[in-house]
Amino acid sequence: MRDLFVIGEETTHVKGDPQCPECWPGYPGSCPCGGLIHAAGDVEDPEGGDEPALTACDRCGRSESDLG
Repeated sequence: MRDLFVIGEETTHVKGDPQCPECWPGYPGSCPCGGLIHAAGDVEDPEGGDEPALTACDRCGRSESDLG
């Protein structure tokens, strides 16, 4: 059974999966706590940005901006 992780409205990120099928390209990444930082958001950003709208660690819950 897969242990799912919720980011924003996306409910199908997979905890501990370095190949999470729901993440943005280049994610998930490593978190200092040992978890993985997943990324979610609109694929087509209306502002033309290329950064994910939301990031969160599947272990500690911190975002990339929290890690600084």
